[in-house]
Amino acid sequence: MDVKTAIRSGDADALQQLLREDSSRANALVHWGKCRTHPVHYVSDMLFEGTLQKGKELLLVEELIRAGADLNFQRDGENGKSDTPLIGAASLGAEEVGLRLLDAGARPELRGLFGETALHWAALLGEDRLARRLSEGADLNLKDEKYQSTPLGWAIHGWSNPPTGNHGRQREVVLVAAGARVEPESLTSEKVRADPAMLAALQSRTL
Repeated sequence: MDVKTAIRSGDADALQQLLREDSSRANALVHWGKCRTHPVHYVSDMLFEGTLQKGKELLLVEELIRAGADLNFQRDGENGKSDTPLIGAASLGAEEVGLRLLDAGARPELRGLFGETALHWAALLGEDRLARRLSEGADLNLKDEKYQSTPLGWAIHGWSNPPTGNHGRQREVVLVAAGARVEPESLTSEKVRADPAMLAALQSRTL
């Protein structure tokens, strides 16, 4: 068995043994399809894909952390820096993984392929608990480089157009985004105005 197989099958004991034999495996990129990704990121990939049984992800992540996994791993690509394991967790709906990575010292301010942060993704997918943690000390008005939108803008978009892996708590994300500026067009959107709860959440953020 290798690290890839251990993660896919959710076998934390096998992963522990592999990492004890060679701790460098905690940072050896996993090849799957056309992708090469960090093992911690791969845990979130497999959870999102449905290959990894929900509830087993944290045991795998713990073993990788214990073995010295680089929680801020990024590689240079044609379009900029790759996503960190934390951004991967947020973008793939692995909220528990994201929270654990923050506890273990992952840096929330790092930007991914689109110049976005993990907070942008947590907002988009309505991961309110992760968004709350990520918003602590963050620049809530930071715009990504592709869409030129803030995390609050991503939350509204995710609410209007639910993405795959949606947790559905974008309103709660809006409510924890204290200090975030609300774009005027958000308040005049017909869809927003048709939802009193979302409109009230946004208005509570208006200075």
